[in-house]
Amino acid sequence: MKAKEIIEIMNKWAPPSLVDHWDNTGFQIGDDNKEVDKILLALDLDYNVYKWAKLHDFKMIITHHPAIFAPMKSITTNSYKEGLIYNLIKDGIVVFNVHTNLDRAEGGLNDYLAKILGLKNLQVLEIDKMGEEVDHGYGRVGDIEEVSLSEYLQFIKGRLETDYLIVYGETEKTVKRVAVCGGSGAEFITHAHRSNASIYVTGDIKYHDAQEGAELGITVVDAGHYHTEKIILPVIKEHLEKNLREKLHIEIWDKPSPPYKIY
Repeated sequence: MKAKEIIEIMNKWAPPSLVDHWDNTGFQIGDDNKEVDKILLALDLDYNVYKWAKLHDFKMIITHHPAIFAPMKSITTNSYKEGLIYNLIKDGIVVFNVHTNLDRAEGGLNDYLAKILGLKNLQVLEIDKMGEEVDHGYGRVGDIEEVSLSEYLQFIKGRLETDYLIVYGETEKTVKRVAVCGGSGAEFITHAHRSNASIYVTGDIKYHDAQEGAELGITVVDAGHYHTEKIILPVIKEHLEKNLREKLHIEIWDKPSPPYKIY
């Protein structure tokens, strides 16, 4: 099956029109006429992913985060990123990314994050300057059966398969309305507050972000960028298997980049 046919399936699910203005994602490396029989799915593309793909003869890599984000003035072996791109081209591996368009798409990352965290009656979290919900916006907000925060935090840890959460703000409370945004969602803390959520689950929360949440009276849960986004990889795999006209070998790279441990 040609790479461009696989790309077309992904683009129907997460249209390029949904890519945010600051983002750079889509078909980035290779020949879209290449015949593909094996696809490797990963959140990020680093040398570990590349080496695995080369070792096991994967013809295509699909990632969430773009392989090429900032403009590149050269492609040599003199730097990490350029050397990675050079090797991918040399070995004929097709690279496709689906980033902010999948974050925003119906049935995409944020819909699935909301689903696995038990949210019902979903609305888009992002609102415009006029206070209106943005079509195909970032994040989701919804309702759960009322439960203590401590119980819900344990539920989040189980569903995201993470050993820890960083929780900012009041913890002695019950929860019935929840906002979520996969990845880096600090900019939507005020949106979560305006949506009447009692907690907001996202990643990459900085010190002053946490202060803002506390001042607004919303508990902010930093579940990590990786853990709030890794969940989409099995969904991509399932979507491809359902829509491909041929049966291909599809494998998930389930390690974070960079690797880390909590001490």
